[in-house]
Amino acid sequence: MKKTIIRIIAVVIAAVMLPTFTACGGKNDKWTRKGYFSDENNHMLSVTYMELDDESGWYVGLMIGEDLMEDSYGGMVEEKNGVLSGTISSSGSKADINVTVSEEGKNGLKVEIKDGKTYHFTPSDMPNATIIVTVNVDGFGGNISYAVGSKTPEFDPDYPYQSAQINLAEPTEYTIAASPNEGYKFVKWTKNGEDYSTDIMFTTTLDESADFVAFFEESTGN
Repeated sequence: MKKTIIRIIAVVIAAVMLPTFTACGGKNDKWTRKGYFSDENNHMLSVTYMELDDESGWYVGLMIGEDLMEDSYGGMVEEKNGVLSGTISSSGSKADINVTVSEEGKNGLKVEIKDGKTYHFTPSDMPNATIIVTVNVDGFGGNISYAVGSKTPEFDPDYPYQSAQINLAEPTEYTIAASPNEGYKFVKWTKNGEDYSTDIMFTTTLDESADFVAFFEESTGN
């Protein structure tokens, strides 16, 4: 694993990438614990607050197995009365899971999965990321992908992604690309709400926290 890249939960699978966002709620002062957590079996949990143009809220990432792709999940969840709950999506082909995250003890977190499994996490000594970059799609007109350096990103037709989060400890070059769905065409990228590029793929050094969004529109011709 590259020492410059600190992954939010799928710490080890590149950054967490999701097919879609699930329901989320606004930030609430009742929830106080965030960051990286682990348990005695090396399962991993991350809780972060994401501020996006169209929706903001708490993001939960969870890794509870040996397969770095199939056993990693992530998604936006609701906060209510000091508890986080909602459906988070698999980074691979497994079914989504419903989780409830609550505070436990002095600084731990308890994760309960609807199937009856319960996990107990304590803060991890993993250092916090200093650069947080999100890559998202406006609407459902296409998908996104990215790769470290100038390598052309690959798109998986079986598991397309509309959102991703990249966490970095230091500036790193990335190539970010968009792919329109059938019946749509790519329009532009924005960065922090401002027009950034009309190129469907671009390479840049990620040296500050930012939010990149790909825009598509319905195609009227061939």
